[in-house]
Amino acid sequence: MSIQSTAKAEALARDLKERLVSRGFTVDQSTSGGYPKLTLNTDEASILIEQEDAVSKDVFGGSLLAYSPHKLSLASRANASSLTLKVAEIMVEVVKLGMKTIIKSHATVLATAEASAGTELQYDVRWAGKGN
Repeated sequence: MSIQSTAKAEALARDLKERLVSRGFTVDQSTSGGYPKLTLNTDEASILIEQEDAVSKDVFGGSLLAYSPHKLSLASRANASSLTLKVAEIMVEVVKLGMKTIIKSHATVLATAEASAGTELQYDVRWAGKGN
């Protein structure tokens, strides 16, 4: 059993929330699985920041959820108005965090997008597997 630490994820979410609010988004913060979740413009998009399994196992053979790295999942409705511009504005702020990002989308339902596996965008192809 791994110990979940949410301090870093919460700090990243606070910073990202401030940046997105400055760009004109309405951002509500909640939790999902104990990790911070940001919902943008009521139900157009959501961002979940979680610890990433550190690949190596702990001394007992269990998953190792280290303080770092973390991953960010961005889910959005594909029919949201001005989606291309909004996603571009969100991604400008997400990239500054420098972590693995997973993009998820669904035509009309945000919850369905959140539940999908999504597509991973590698932050840096030269340093694959490294995260923030």
